[in-house]
Amino acid sequence: MVLQRVVTGAILIPVLTASIRWGGELLFLIMVLLLAGVGLTEYFRAALPDEHIGERVLGTGLGLFILICIFLESRVLQGNGSSWYFLSIAGCATSFFVLFFYTIFTAQEMAAAVNRMALKIFGMLYVCLFFSYMILLRSKPQGPSLILFLLFVTWAGDSGSYIVGSWKGKRPLCPRISPKKTVEGAAGGFIWGISVAAVSVFFLFKGTPPGYGLMIGAGVNIMNQLGDLSESIIKRAFGIKDSGVIFPGHGGALDRIDSLLFAAPFLFYCAPALITA
Repeated sequence: MVLQRVVTGAILIPVLTASIRWGGELLFLIMVLLLAGVGLTEYFRAALPDEHIGERVLGTGLGLFILICIFLESRVLQGNGSSWYFLSIAGCATSFFVLFFYTIFTAQEMAAAVNRMALKIFGMLYVCLFFSYMILLRSKPQGPSLILFLLFVTWAGDSGSYIVGSWKGKRPLCPRISPKKTVEGAAGGFIWGISVAAVSVFFLFKGTPPGYGLMIGAGVNIMNQLGDLSESIIKRAFGIKDSGVIFPGHGGALDRIDSLLFAAPFLFYCAPALITA
């Protein structure tokens, strides 16, 4: 398991870093759509029975439609200061109406159909709406640097939690949610995360005081851990250990992006402190 994690990280981290720094916004959009699409597929596979595969496909397609609307609007909003987010709201509303009318015309037992519709809406909002902040971050000035800052802090926090928790972890952090997560692991991840944040600010945001990196890195790390716990709740509710197996040693796509789902919105609203400090 440890060797698989190391090998997977050694391959993916340089590739992702180079792609984000030099690949352009279209390549970044493709990566976001792929991760979100696989993550949604994993979520719907756990949430909906096999006989409802058509609903899984519909929910995944509508979730990606929301992301594309947000991407298009992020390009329109660049530089004009607008904050209406018309396309984003329209994309969410359209997806809801499609699910609503699909339920009306296909439901045989209404209560069960409404429960499935609620699960689909939750999955689309949980994965796509939160993950869309990656697109919004990329559209900001110094967007690639913001994305790399977020990923470096997240990777450091995850690695610190795993290593310190495996080495010294004794006291459970949230035993009802995730029995293997420990207080020691959370503390180790926090220290690693803010340390990397302070260093990353020096290289990514010239002239920004390291203290800004420490403060924002602390917030990002806390959001990372809450995001990780949120997915643990979902997996526990559906009775699964990992969302998938696409990343050897790490699990599925949802297991990899869960830490970003809460941290990306946090960094989006704190970004001016890094850019203009």
